[in-house]
Amino acid sequence: MLTDNKQFYSTGEVAKIFCCSRVAVFQWIQTGKINAIKTLGGHYRIPKKDIEKIIKKSNSSLKNRKPKEKKTRILVVDDEEQIVKTLTLFLEKINPDFEVYGTTNSFDAGRLVITFKPDIAIIDIIMPGMDGFEVCEKIKSDPLTKNIKIIAITGYGTKETIEKIKRKGASVCILKPFDYYEVAEEVRKLVHAKNE
Repeated sequence: MLTDNKQFYSTGEVAKIFCCSRVAVFQWIQTGKINAIKTLGGHYRIPKKDIEKIIKKSNSSLKNRKPKEKKTRILVVDDEEQIVKTLTLFLEKINPDFEVYGTTNSFDAGRLVITFKPDIAIIDIIMPGMDGFEVCEKIKSDPLTKNIKIIAITGYGTKETIEKIKRKGASVCILKPFDYYEVAEEVRKLVHAKNE
């Protein structure tokens, strides 16, 4: 849980806690996924108890999963549900030492980076409510998450996009449509490099 004495947090502070953008936090407020009060100056403040509830809920859902031995944890984030389901099942089937958790929701993605503690995150860099470039940068700049390896996926694979996402911290960028074996091979390389 949060250890400071603050009772309310700004959207920027919440974005940092969940490794997401301020825009994503604003969208969560607008859609009612997170409670907030508005100051006289028009700024949003999120109560500490609501942030802790979200963290607790996320931890609880992860604890209810079947306990597994130490495995490589992989987080799959894409707004296309079929990609998330297929890639999650494919990776778990191809290697029983992978524990894979997938989400189509940028709100959950921010929570899961903190609570699931993935070794590798496979992230669609363009999703509603999420700027993949900013997410990569935040993951890599936070001491708690900087060791997460990032595989970026995108349907907008210009040379500039690929170079930018790598500058922000992604190890590799894979273009859509992709072969699932290609993703698995990149995961294998990252796991192998980590274990050397």
